[in-house]
Amino acid sequence: MEFVVAMDERGRILIPGKIREILGVKGRDRFLLRVRDDGVVELIPLGKMYSVVSKVFENKFKGWREESHEASKILKELVKS
Repeated sequence: MEFVVAMDERGRILIPGKIREILGVKGRDRFLLRVRDDGVVELIPLGKMYSVVSKVFENKFKGWREESHEASKILKELVKS
């Protein structure tokens, strides 16, 4: 799907309503704007990405305690010496 959009004098580009609807984004949502080496601009909604990443971290670090972390154990051993 392609749309031709314009940039206003303040550098803003309007994302057409159809695209916002498809992506499930609304005003004040955050995006990652990436410019590739070949000059292509990518706009990635962070809402869904944030949800996925937070779930991964939540599962990965469930039950994690600072005192059980390997670096903390090494530091405690060094302090004892």
